[in-house]
Amino acid sequence: MLNTFFNEISTDSIIESTRFKSNKKNSKKNLSSPEITIEYIKKLGLERKESNLNYLIKLFYEDFEIEIKREIVSSIGRQRQNDKIYKFLNKEAFNNHYMELVYQMFRTALYKSKKDDRFIILRDRMLEYYKNEVMKKMFEYYEFKQKRKTIKPEPKQITKPSLLIGDNRITLNKIRDKQIQLIFTSPPYYNARIYSDYKSYEEYLNSMLESLKQCHRILEDGRFILINVSPVITKRAGREFESIRYPIHFDFHKILQVSGFYFIDEIIWIKPEYSVPNRIAGYLQTKKPLSYKPNCITESVMVYRKNSPFLLDKNIKAYDKNLKNDGQIDSTNCWYISPKSDKNHPAVFPSELCEKVLKYYSFENDIVCDPFAGSGTFGKVAIKMNRMPLLCEQNKEYAEKLKKSGFYEI
Repeated sequence: MLNTFFNEISTDSIIESTRFKSNKKNSKKNLSSPEITIEYIKKLGLERKESNLNYLIKLFYEDFEIEIKREIVSSIGRQRQNDKIYKFLNKEAFNNHYMELVYQMFRTALYKSKKDDRFIILRDRMLEYYKNEVMKKMFEYYEFKQKRKTIKPEPKQITKPSLLIGDNRITLNKIRDKQIQLIFTSPPYYNARIYSDYKSYEEYLNSMLESLKQCHRILEDGRFILINVSPVITKRAGREFESIRYPIHFDFHKILQVSGFYFIDEIIWIKPEYSVPNRIAGYLQTKKPLSYKPNCITESVMVYRKNSPFLLDKNIKAYDKNLKNDGQIDSTNCWYISPKSDKNHPAVFPSELCEKVLKYYSFENDIVCDPFAGSGTFGKVAIKMNRMPLLCEQNKEYAEKLKKSGFYEI
């Protein structure tokens, strides 16, 4: 009888009558009702008939918890009566709902737009109205899926351990698009004497941005770039002046996004306290408030993925399914690794850090790149782990040593 009743009245009348009643319902009371569960709603959605659509629209205006409401919107989208669905979405998609519900409405507009132009207009209106990054990704994924594109491996340009000598903003032009499967690097410190004396921090960041854009171009779609950075402090111009400490990892996040990467994780590299500069000494002498400067035993390894309109599974499925990692697993984002010192270079990667990055973010036979190679630890470890390295280094002294150790200049 209830279904028959809902068939006989219009969607608008259901909306108006139930809106008046919605605030009188108690969510716990609704949830305790045995028939109104997520499973029940899913069943209604799978049974595509107008009575179910009418009932689902009625339920939308009752006071359920967000998980139930989300499934109601999803089930509405599975129905076939596009006129009623469009009228519902056109009214509710801009009506100040939780974004979880808006995403489901947008999802319906996406998939209905394939055969109904009204939903194309609605989809575009929603994108313009919300300017939401999740919805943008949903749209990109939908477009990619509709075109049924496949990842075609590019012919490999790098077939032996290789080296580019000079400014990577220029030398990387020798590398074709999408040749690299992983990038791991530690950019030079701001105003590191052996590389460049930048006029300002802004000039430094602009230079790094140009390098990252090159990295984006040569990196295969959907693959990872990892950047090792930590705050850096400049020397005081005199005792009467204050030194400046730069939060480089925050600023690198911005330029990574501009370059076309999106954030995945932050690995915290934790070092033994004895191995880091003693910043706490001054405070220990005076114990004066405001003078506290703790010893910094961490650095960030920022993990980003190249923007791509498909899930990571697509990258993984390109490899033999039997290729898996063995041995110990790091289950947290805190990696306890002692730093490595080198009299010839101020900041050398520990081999253990490179091993972990290669293990978790690349497969055997991948081409991997360090655009600021320095002493080349990453490339040397990559060879031992059956990856093919491409290194970039502008310091001629370091570059000559890399050539002598088996890297071929391109």
